[in-house]
This record gives sequence, C-alpha cells and structure tokens, in this order.
Amino acid sequence: MRAHHLLKAFLCLAIIMISTTVHALEVKQIRFGAHPEKIRMVLDISDVTDYRAFVLSSPYRMVIDLPTFKWAAGQVEKPKQAMISDIRQGKLVPGISRIVFDLEQPITIQSAFLLPKQGAKENRIVIDYKVTTPQKFNAVKSIIHGTLKVEDYKDKATTAQNTGVPHPPSNTSRPSYASREKPMIIIDPGHGGQDPGASGHSRIYEKNVVLALAKQLKKRLLASGKYRVLLTRERDVFVRLKNRVKFARKHDGDLFVSIHADSIHKPNVHGTSVYTLSKKASDAQTAKLAEKENQADLIGGVGLNVEDEQVAFILGDFLMNDTMNQSKFFANKLVAKLKSHKIYTLQNPHRYAGFAVLKAPDIPSILIEAGFMSNKKEATLLNQASHRKKMAIAIHAGIDSYFNYVYKNEQH
Repeated sequence: MRAHHLLKAFLCLAIIMISTTVHALEVKQIRFGAHPEKIRMVLDISDVTDYRAFVLSSPYRMVIDLPTFKWAAGQVEKPKQAMISDIRQGKLVPGISRIVFDLEQPITIQSAFLLPKQGAKENRIVIDYKVTTPQKFNAVKSIIHGTLKVEDYKDKATTAQNTGVPHPPSNTSRPSYASREKPMIIIDPGHGGQDPGASGHSRIYEKNVVLALAKQLKKRLLASGKYRVLLTRERDVFVRLKNRVKFARKHDGDLFVSIHADSIHKPNVHGTSVYTLSKKASDAQTAKLAEKENQADLIGGVGLNVEDEQVAFILGDFLMNDTMNQSKFFANKLVAKLKSHKIYTLQNPHRYAGFAVLKAPDIPSILIEAGFMSNKKEATLLNQASHRKKMAIAIHAGIDSYFNYVYKNEQH
C-alpha cells in the first residue's frame, strides 16, 4: 500500500520517466500584484496548456489544476496583500498536478485567462481575484475557470499510476476509513537509554516525559478505533535515528510523529512547536536544534555518515519533495489544533530544518517539541499526567484533521 513496497521498481523506472518528461510542462514562477480593485496572480509556464481554477471552502483555498508539471518556481514570495498563507503542490491523479493556495480570507475569482509567449514574456496564466463575503463565496465556489478536463488525462499516465508514488493531500475522492485498512501511525519518543535528552529541575528527563506522552497518545488513538499504532520504543532503551526511520518504513507507516522536549539557554522561553524537514532551516534557533537532535546517534558511538544509503539516495528525488509537502500540510493542521485546544505555542510554531529522524522518503513526518525542559514551569507540566493528556488530545485532533481531509470522500 505504501510507496516503499515498490521503491525498487520506481527507481528502475526513473530513467525512463525522466527521458519522457524532458519537455514536460514547467511552472517557472508565481508572482502577485496588488491593484485597487483586485489582486493579480501570474503563473509563468513553459507551454500553452489547459488549466482549471476554482475555490474550495473549509478551509478557504484557491486551486489550480494543470497537466503534470515540473515545479521550478522554488519558494514563492507571498506578499501580505495577496492573502495567501501557504502554497503546496503535487500530483492529483495520473496526468494532472495541483497547486493549492491556502487563503486567509474568502475570495472570488474575477477572471482567469492564458496569455501565450510574447517576446521576453513567458507563457502565463493570469488570475484576478478579490476578497468577498462568506455568503458570496458560497454562491460562486462551484464556478470553474479554464478548459482542463481531468478525465481527458487519466489514461495518459498509467505508468506513473502503477509506481505507487504517494499523492499529497487534496480534495480528490479517497476511500473512507471503513473501506480501507486503518492508517498506521508511528509514534517516536525521542532519546532513551543512555541518551536522556534534555533535563529539567528535580531530575526530570526528556526521555521519560516524551515516552509517557507517546504512550498516552497511543492509548487515545487506539481507543478511537481509527488507527493502528506502534512506538519506536516502548521502554527506556536507546534507538539510533536511522533505525527509527527504518522501523517506520518496515511497518508501512502512514504518518510518523516524533516527540521531544527541548532545552535552551533562555529559561523564560516556553511553548510547543512543530517541525518538518527542509534542506534549509527556517531560522538560526531551529538550525541549532536540528544539529543537536541529529547528534543523538553519537552517544551510541555511530555518526550520521552511516545513514541508510537508500534513504540518502532518495532525498533529492521528487518522491521526497512530495512527502515533504504532505508533512508540511499535516504540520499546519496540527498547529491549528494545538492552538484551538489551548496549548501554548511558540511564535511561528511551524518551523523546519534538516532533522535526520524525519527523512523517511515516503512517510509524512513531523517532530513535535512538546515544550522546554529548561523552563521550570513547563518541565513541571510535562511531568504531569494531566498536562500530557491535554497535549495527547490536541495531537490526536490534529491527526484526525489530517486524515479526515486526506480521505474525504468527495470529488471536486
């Protein structure tokens, strides 16, 4: 069911796939411009093509579907006036890819049109939109702009369909919980054994509080009847970072949740945060955190240079990029639930860096820093069963939110 069952076949097909997609559509750049009566978004693309654009609710999103494309736009700048909080992209169905723009407010698309290449100007799709009321949004959200028809492309990429490459979350038709195997959640309590992790006052150790929180979360997930759940460690033992990743892949994980509780030289800093994998850290503090967490294997006498070769090989491939998009989507869902359950979070609680434990190429993975052991009050809270239960409830809600969206049985 998971992509890594067919990883060898996938890699063998990679050369063929690359050779057949040299001239594939490219999304080269996305830019925004603010005008008195509208926001204009321009997608620079390599070829004239069919497309479709529309909006979705719960949450508010704008969607652009295109024939399968290569993403060459990099990190898109999102000016405040554009009202775009996040952008993600990935495969929708064989032959079709999707770009999703998370919106801060409901909008209506005023017009959408394609302009062919003119001199130095690229082929471009232009979309004009503006803020609207929820009532007007609901009145126009069924309108689809553009000429793309998904059914025309479904039969053009059966090879890609058979590779088992995982699709990112999208509002496409997916089986319900009742009609498919329950998702496998891998919970990873950080540190353990001779690696105590961070320590707080009165001999409160990170390895113990995160294990207790992981067990509480496992109990809740299993009681819901929706999930299968495994822990990378059930007791106080040392597990290498690469073996945590291998464990998740061996057991066909559908989601990987690593739980930690950091320390910092500023004892007044407190709050929960969520991290995803990226080649570049979101900030200096996160870069230092990733470096520290990645040194855990050194305690066991082995450095990261012996990391699984297959994982290292895949990291640069689009399969990894697809998984990173899914991880980011889950992290945003989780942050929202943490806040709604009154869990205090850091400013900008979704951060990213090169965490070794998040490098499964085919499993959406996040790392939760439940709090700071260096903050006396927070260390005390993390050592209390009542607070861990509160956190487990919030994390459970985030996991539910993710899978409810991914498996929503609707076709848009």
